[in-house]
Amino acid sequence: MSLAAPYPGTTLYKQAVDNGWLQENKVINLVSSKGVQLSAIGYPHLSREEIYHGLEEFYKRFYFRPSKIWEIVREMLMRWEMMKRRLREGVEFFKFLRAHEA
Repeated sequence: MSLAAPYPGTTLYKQAVDNGWLQENKVINLVSSKGVQLSAIGYPHLSREEIYHGLEEFYKRFYFRPSKIWEIVREMLMRWEMMKRRLREGVEFFKFLRAHEA
């Protein structure tokens, strides 16, 4: 899952500017200094920080479900290429979680 990025010239950008969710021509950082994706848009009822932390919570709830863990382990046991891929993804996932904690 990724956060929506309102690039100039897109419908999302126009909608964000028109609704006051984003200042027009404002420089937006879409990635933190640690390489973690940031929310570019904030809403009156939901701040950029709440969106940022909501994404972290989503990932934790999705990937730490027993059924998902079993699915990943089963894939890894069946194919060596999947083992390497999932281990790389796991390292990246824990880096993401560690960066969010900081």
